Amino acid sequence: MNIVLRSILATSAVVAASSVQAAQPTPTPTPTAPASFVFDTTTDGTHVGSGNGNALIFSDSKNVITMKATGWTRDFNGSFIASEIVPFIDNGLGIIQPGEGGSGAYHQIDNVNGWEFAILQFSQAVSLQSAKLNTFRLWDRNYVDNDAFIGWNSSNLSLANALTSAQARDLFDTRKGGFNSDSTQFNSNLQTYSRPSTDMSNVWIVGGSFGGPDGQNDAFKLAQLTVTAVPEPATWAMMLIGFGMIGGTMRSRRRVKVAYA
Repeated sequence: MNIVLRSILATSAVVAASSVQAAQPTPTPTPTAPASFVFDTTTDGTHVGSGNGNALIFSDSKNVITMKATGWTRDFNGSFIASEIVPFIDNGLGIIQPGEGGSGAYHQIDNVNGWEFAILQFSQAVSLQSAKLNTFRLWDRNYVDNDAFIGWNSSNLSLANALTSAQARDLFDTRKGGFNSDSTQFNSNLQTYSRPSTDMSNVWIVGGSFGGPDGQNDAFKLAQLTVTAVPEPATWAMMLIGFGMIGGTMRSRRRVKVAYA
């Protein structure tokens, strides 16, 4: 077999192999499959207002979902009071209720002078999978505890508008579900809940335990949240474009240049 014939056969084999590879579709995600999104609340976030009734805005690590966090207190009379949600950077988010200040280490999310909780509004329905609740000891307690109340609800309230006390009460009173976590079930400050897709909601409530598993006061800062969600159609379109570009790049890299004799 002469050199020219061998070159022609080699070229034909390369072209055939490239055609087979090109014919294989680029794997794409299924629009009904939930994806995971992580919110790091040890970052400062975007501040909206200051003092009682303020808000902090966060984006997940993929910049797909927006979360708005506000701080609230349910006092011993059952009133819902707008409080200040504060980023303590490396430690996470704490809440200071009116008149409490930062003394006595009462700048955690706790259930000492009433029940403090964060209302987390998301730009779409999500299901809470885990939360990192960094424990802190209150100055007049000889223990730490981070049992937490977790609740969820759905709402048409816009993230652009400030919540009122009446709306906060309504979100809590009409919640679709809720439970108290037991910190003794976890080996670290990271608590795993693994809520099913049936719990997907665009409002989640995180606070100290509400009639929880023990008689101790809880005090923690909210440092991280992991949620699952089904990305909305516009997001899927962008992701599909991204997958297509990756697939095109991979096919380009598979091409082999043949030198003719």
